[in-house]
Amino acid sequence: MLSNTTPTTIPSPRRPRTRHLLTRLALAAALILTGVAQATPAAQAQPLPAARPGCARHDLAVTLTATPGAVPYRLAGWLCRPAHATTTVQVLIPGLTYTHRYWTGLDQRTDYTATALAGGDAVYLIDRISTGASDRPPADQVTATTEATVTHQVIRALRDGTIGRFTRVVSVGHSYGSVIAMAEAATYHDVDALVLTGLLHDIRLDEMTRFITDLHPAAADPKFADTAPPDGYMTTRPGSRPGYFLNPQTAARGATGWDEQTKTTATTGELTFTPDDELAYSRAITVPVLFVMGATDALFCGTGQPCTTTADICQREHTAFPNGTPLAAVTVPRTGHSLNLHRAAPLAFTAITAWLHHQRSASGTPPVSSCRR
Repeated sequence: MLSNTTPTTIPSPRRPRTRHLLTRLALAAALILTGVAQATPAAQAQPLPAARPGCARHDLAVTLTATPGAVPYRLAGWLCRPAHATTTVQVLIPGLTYTHRYWTGLDQRTDYTATALAGGDAVYLIDRISTGASDRPPADQVTATTEATVTHQVIRALRDGTIGRFTRVVSVGHSYGSVIAMAEAATYHDVDALVLTGLLHDIRLDEMTRFITDLHPAAADPKFADTAPPDGYMTTRPGSRPGYFLNPQTAARGATGWDEQTKTTATTGELTFTPDDELAYSRAITVPVLFVMGATDALFCGTGQPCTTTADICQREHTAFPNGTPLAAVTVPRTGHSLNLHRAAPLAFTAITAWLHHQRSASGTPPVSSCRR
């Protein structure tokens, strides 16, 4: 695995046949979507997470499997270090159709990266393989399993000196990024803690099904008209995102336009992920886990599936993990699925920082509650 500041040269395998998987709506419970394609270089480079001291582009050459001779791909990444030396790094894993910019937000209040750095931790932001500035393998090869393998290579590079020598690594995921964080931790047991935002095992199936049907080929989307997305790569239809990701009453000013402008693609390989897979991952996790949910998350919270209190979250999740796994939860009032794009985002950020550093929650911050009494 190599650390790079320029793209690697990647051979392009032959284009496989496109698979029509969108009718498999039963897999909506799996969370995710989209297409089969030939390997293609990233459409365009994304900007640095922020023009702030201590941040630098550090790409990695990764493979989707550990098989000898596996094709290498470029994973786009940015390492940001705090003002003072630290041995802790957070790996920030964005959700479906989001790039690393989800973690830098649209303004100072929605910038999780700044909060983590101010708390004394380094962060490594990535564009998941097949998204943003990263390379795009055949879509059917981009699965929860292969993305966990890629994330494992990231964590190894952060520990072994390739891009850092950190002794404490925390995976922080959003939505499908939380799925990847769980899959990696369950398979490789190499992280010290997990922060899972925008994800529970029990979804609102009807809403998730509608979300799946609102996907369309990325090549037909105006956002990607000039980038020639491969066959099978898909994205959300223009104008559909707010209904799933945002609470219109509490979203940050400009969030709707920003969310559409910065969206990226997803792959149908991710549709092969199932609820049984998610449960198998969680039952193999033994490190401390923090769940962070918006109380009005349209994909996970509603009548019969409450997220109003931390007790609601704990009740819904405690049986999905081994008895000895430390679980904690925080819920942010009047906040939708993409927590970082809401006015209450700083409350979530502060709660995460307090939990990671074993601090008492500040006054006015939603309490973090243990699920193991």
